[in-house]
Amino acid sequence: LANDDGSYPALVPSAVNYLPGMEATVYPEGLGGYFFKRKGAFLMNTLHYGPYPRDTVDRSHFAVWFAKKPPERPLQELQLGTNGITPVEPPLHLEPGEVHTFHTAYALPKDISVLTVNPHMHLLGKAFLAYAVAPEGDTIPLVRIKQWNFRWQYAYTFRRLLPLRRGTVIHVHGTFDNTVNNPDQPYRPPRAITGTDSPFMRTTDEMFQFFVNYVDYKEGDEKVDLGRSGE
Repeated sequence: LANDDGSYPALVPSAVNYLPGMEATVYPEGLGGYFFKRKGAFLMNTLHYGPYPRDTVDRSHFAVWFAKKPPERPLQELQLGTNGITPVEPPLHLEPGEVHTFHTAYALPKDISVLTVNPHMHLLGKAFLAYAVAPEGDTIPLVRIKQWNFRWQYAYTFRRLLPLRRGTVIHVHGTFDNTVNNPDQPYRPPRAITGTDSPFMRTTDEMFQFFVNYVDYKEGDEKVDLGRSGE
């Protein structure tokens, strides 16, 4: 929805995000929420639909809660890869029978503290790896999925806030399997698949994304418990 002057508020991608198997993410008090400096509102809702044998109606809905005051440490997000701030290299394209690994990377312009990471691919996904390389060369693991399962996608929350310093480079690698050996292969025989940023994307199209939810770094963040000690 436009502001009164015709301009639009800055978009905040994935203010809420649901994927197959995902559970609600709850952070400790004082962390999370979004803060909008301008008055006004906007709504951007995208859904991916799979094949269905007959016409039907979608009744999806969601609710929005407004706080009485701005959050102490509002949530921010990096979206890497498809539709994001970094390109997929090489461009996401798979020929029939091809297994290939793609890469995207981003250098942090400021100090941040990571709460949650969310890998995302579709049916041709095979494996996913993300890690950060600090300025001095140390490697910091973020997430590794050896056997991708489209039906179970999580927002992986760290046990404690994970500080990453300015200049740290986040690397993401995604492997896709466009062969007949992929049990989730949507086409028999396989077809050439190209990644797309179309708003009319289908589940049978492909994506390679990595979401990083974070707050600006604050001294002592490495000791902040996110309540995930059992994972």
